[in-house]
Amino acid sequence: MTKYFTELYESKKDLVKYFILTYLDKAISFGLPLAILFILKDKPLYNLVEVIFSYATIALTVIELGFTNYLFWGYRNSEDKHKFVHDAQIYFKFILFVYFFLSFLIILWASFNHNYQFIILIVLACIRTLFIFLTGFYSNIYRLEDNPSKIYFITIFINISSLVLLMIAYLLSWNPIIIYFFLPSAMLLIGITIKYLIFEIRLINFGGLRSFLKDSMIFAWPIMLNTLFMSFMNNYAKIYAYGHLSQQEMALISYILRISLIVQLTHASFSSFHSKSLFMDTDRRFNFSVFKQYNFALLLSLILVGFVIFLTNSFFYSFIQIPLSLSTSLFILYVLLWCYIGYLEIYFGVMNANRRMLYYSVICSILYLALLKSFGEVSLLQLSVLMVATALLNLLLVIVGLVQLRVITLKVMPKEKV
Repeated sequence: MTKYFTELYESKKDLVKYFILTYLDKAISFGLPLAILFILKDKPLYNLVEVIFSYATIALTVIELGFTNYLFWGYRNSEDKHKFVHDAQIYFKFILFVYFFLSFLIILWASFNHNYQFIILIVLACIRTLFIFLTGFYSNIYRLEDNPSKIYFITIFINISSLVLLMIAYLLSWNPIIIYFFLPSAMLLIGITIKYLIFEIRLINFGGLRSFLKDSMIFAWPIMLNTLFMSFMNNYAKIYAYGHLSQQEMALISYILRISLIVQLTHASFSSFHSKSLFMDTDRRFNFSVFKQYNFALLLSLILVGFVIFLTNSFFYSFIQIPLSLSTSLFILYVLLWCYIGYLEIYFGVMNANRRMLYYSVICSILYLALLKSFGEVSLLQLSVLMVATALLNLLLVIVGLVQLRVITLKVMPKEKV
């Protein structure tokens, strides 16, 4: 038995290492807003952080320009793969510099036209958007370089620094505390921008940049719009609650969705680790062996979510309690369905059939918005029902699309592991 597990570990040690680092990083990132909720016991501040994260996630889909999504396809079809990775980083840093400058102008505009709270919201949303833009791009770069764990040297350091500064600001009564929460991300962005201006801006080839942007937009525009629609649906619950519900209700729904991130993080880690091998697979058929492992990983994450809910209700019931209600179950189910949709959509990228993803998400988003409009003011239960219903429709359309592309066939022998 010991020999069996030793051999199993040796065959999976890279995946195990990646998962451990991923969960360490994501656990810290996951816990950062919760530190505000449980240590500072500041629900309005916690709600502000959650809504900033939601706005940043939606904004990212607008500014991404296909850079991250195009990387695997461009790498697969490039003759000089080393040059492709090098040039992609040069072009990305130039775009990041442009966005940094535009963010400065937006913040300057806000400072002359809006109140203090709105200015803080804009500043922190810009910082968060550019930070996840940066880390999302380089997580894919490191995967292409067969070193996917490298991104965590950046993110773990930044997240720990954010937590430390938050605690120091709280203990020393530095105000506004929220600024120190985002300060490490801001310093990283400023440092990269200054380094780029001093050492690398001269390397930019605008002809190459135009060609790269053209290719990435042609490939990725359906993915971008699809992600925009999906991000809106995923984050609308928190944005709606922030504007229409009480602080207590907002904190409750944000907390439910945050602990459900455990499932999303498992999905992201697994999909990220296998994305390159799935793209490089010349057979282009659905890999049932990998999918079985994916299902097992999601099952473990769901058990962990249940355990976190149990701990919360046992030890923090006087402050916040997760109701064992239908709406709670439906929000968690929605996250699970979203993960399956995201995993299956990898194969549309493999087949360069990204427009199908867009069509499906447009259909579901229009239905979602139409139902919301017909209901008017909605409760959390109604919102969760609508989200699950449209997610089920989206999943069904995705499966039908993969059958039509012959990625999934009615009779198929299970493939060997990638």
